[in-house]
Amino acid sequence: MTEQQGLTGLLCSYAANLRYEDLPPEVVSTAKRLVLDSLGAALAGTTMGDGCRETLAVVRATGGVPESSVLGTGERTSAVMAALANGATVHALNYDAIGARGGHPGAFGLTAPMAVAERVGNVNGREFIASLVAGVEVEMRAVAALIEAGVDTRQNFLEGQVLSYVGATLSAGRVLGLNADEMDSALGLMLMQVSGTRQVVLYGDPPSKGIYAAFPNQGGVLSALMAKEGLEGRCLAIEGQAGLFNMFYAGVYAPEALRNGLGQRFHTLDTVFKPWATSGMCHPFIDAALKLRENHQIDFGSIQRIHLTGHPQTKNWFEPVEERREPTTAASAANSIAFSTAKALINGEVTLADFTLEGMGQPEVLQLAQRMEHSYDTSLDQRNGIIEMFMADGSHLVQRVDIPLGQPDNPLSDAQLAAKFRDCASHSLLPVSPVNVERAIELAANLEQVPDVSALADAVCGRTSGQGL
Repeated sequence: MTEQQGLTGLLCSYAANLRYEDLPPEVVSTAKRLVLDSLGAALAGTTMGDGCRETLAVVRATGGVPESSVLGTGERTSAVMAALANGATVHALNYDAIGARGGHPGAFGLTAPMAVAERVGNVNGREFIASLVAGVEVEMRAVAALIEAGVDTRQNFLEGQVLSYVGATLSAGRVLGLNADEMDSALGLMLMQVSGTRQVVLYGDPPSKGIYAAFPNQGGVLSALMAKEGLEGRCLAIEGQAGLFNMFYAGVYAPEALRNGLGQRFHTLDTVFKPWATSGMCHPFIDAALKLRENHQIDFGSIQRIHLTGHPQTKNWFEPVEERREPTTAASAANSIAFSTAKALINGEVTLADFTLEGMGQPEVLQLAQRMEHSYDTSLDQRNGIIEMFMADGSHLVQRVDIPLGQPDNPLSDAQLAAKFRDCASHSLLPVSPVNVERAIELAANLEQVPDVSALADAVCGRTSGQGL
């Protein structure tokens, strides 16, 4: 790295040169869990995700060299279009993994590098894990750089889309074997495409919001492939005058968060695996609702009102109030604290079936959501949620959750993660046999021993790969 390359050069060198042997065992474990979790989310998205049917139709009509799998369909297309399709389905249900402080490693950690790995062929599990971590580390450090500088990452841009371009590009580039200079060019090409306006959320979550991860996966794979062909694009994409942080965040970021401890302190470990198919902002309230049910015998007919208190940044998950109480789309339902809390209280669980048309119309849930009000408390953080339930007899129930299930310090067990995958796989557009469901779980759990990661896609697409452990 030359002095002129600066921060961009440092990150590109890191991504290009990261080796599997550099990764602590707990990072490898998290990466394998991320692969299984993302694979399940993509399968379920094929039938349940807003915008996925339309996206898959466009991918089919576009055609292309059949080199990479459209997960959950049994079909193949070009790596670029597979990245678009799988990027759409993996995030459409809000069931993919997120970072504890922000970021969406689940939105690209599997899908971008997998599309390229199938195109290249014979990419072993160790190389794939290193590629996944390379992109996830930089993406999650970019989020930390904004947060540590006091930036509201949810103001005008979807950081889960904007910053996923970086992760997808570097992960795809690492699979392709790009050197540091080629990675630099790939980031420059990425910068020419990067997007992620928050207006699609502020306007009320139209179905297109569900597939926003399609674009960084497509853009990342495209950028990496073009750089591999020799297209020069180096331009200080990260810290330049019109680079990523200046363009989207007015140049306000903490560069030391990207630089310090790189290769030693792994942000991948901050990955949150979601127990429920909603935005993470809903999880403290779902967890609190389930604890209320566990600890009290509740007469739902006697509830006068329910007051929910969250951090001010939960506003878009509480408002607009009418839409959040009675969501009109699955994406809106998954982003509604009121709806998901009512589901947990009434049913004692929140499942994928709750975001079908039938599930969204459950009368008892909609009636309870109408009795919910909310307020904000700056002393809370985004992991905190408080439910206060006021009963007709004057009694008052309170439940607070500070660390909801799924957080790194309150994680899902391997058994819970496997159960989640089985549920997701049951909603795949192309049915996945029980044998292949268990095969995929086994492959992910032993990914470092897999000679060709295409075996994962083959398993869920009903193909015989011949790739043993």
